[in-house]
Amino acid sequence: MRPFPLAVSVVLVALVATSCGSNSDYLAEQREAIPQDASQNDAAELAAELGIPDVTGESEEDLYIFLPKSLDNPYWDDARLGVEAAAERLGVSAEFIGPQTTDVGQQVQMFEAAVSRRPAGIAISPNDPASVQATIEAAREEGIQVIAWDSPVPDSEVQGYIGTDNTEAGRTFGRNLAEQLGGEGEIAVIVGSLGAVNSQQRLTGLEEVIEEHPDMEIVTIEESNDSLAQATSRTEAILSVHPDVSAIVGINGGDAPGAAVALQQQNRCGEVLIAGFDAVPQARDLMRAECIQLLVSQRPYGMSAAGLQLLVAMAQGEEPEETELDTGVVAVTLDTLDDFEQVVS
Repeated sequence: MRPFPLAVSVVLVALVATSCGSNSDYLAEQREAIPQDASQNDAAELAAELGIPDVTGESEEDLYIFLPKSLDNPYWDDARLGVEAAAERLGVSAEFIGPQTTDVGQQVQMFEAAVSRRPAGIAISPNDPASVQATIEAAREEGIQVIAWDSPVPDSEVQGYIGTDNTEAGRTFGRNLAEQLGGEGEIAVIVGSLGAVNSQQRLTGLEEVIEEHPDMEIVTIEESNDSLAQATSRTEAILSVHPDVSAIVGINGGDAPGAAVALQQQNRCGEVLIAGFDAVPQARDLMRAECIQLLVSQRPYGMSAAGLQLLVAMAQGEEPEETELDTGVVAVTLDTLDDFEQVVS
């Protein structure tokens, strides 16, 4: 698999403070640290690999809107940076807006408000796919290009999907987790939202692998609502109710860092294996502190940048041959972290 781009950042603030409330300071630090030319070159290469036409916008007034599940998750920071830098490269305007925390109703309201502005295109990562189907239909009736991004919207009028093959990513996660645990142990799962299709698919892939190991068992599944702080509190409860748990695994970007913070606060890093999706800066920092042992990284920066290029191409009538686009994942451990960071941009 080709090395892939993520936003590189220097984390200069406390982990919990970084991931709760406003991320404006954190984003400002990232913007100063990211080599944008290199990042966007890699994003353009990813788009080419996926068969997305090489286009530029017709006007800087052309507006494209990205709607993430929430903003209170470090995964979306990299995604936002990818969109903003790609907008500059492609010569269009782009906005990255969403509810501060996971909120199905608020996301739908923001989606409806976005449609009323009649942008050239919208990318939606739904908290609840059923909740956005009618709004997608309304957008398409207005001639707005709409793609699902990061999380699919089955049985809808979206024109494509760009993101991770989440079931296969869950299998990759499960295989690496089983190797780390030696094929045995109790596992607790923390997930951002059980209503999100991508979370469901990752769980399916993970469970398929665990079923192949009779000495491994999932003892509980807890929701964090895509909040690092809630992932921390859920972990504290898990450790109390399941003292023999061997691993706590996070299905969404803030879950593993939240779990690791709970262990760090109790001076218990290394006693329970922590694994999760997305090698966000907080997770990488906690891996170096030996509080996280395994990460399966998506490509939020490149995924979002390529997603914007896909929308611009569609708006110009240049739809690619394939519109179900898998951007891939890679497993990262402490032994491979330095090599991983040498190729991310």
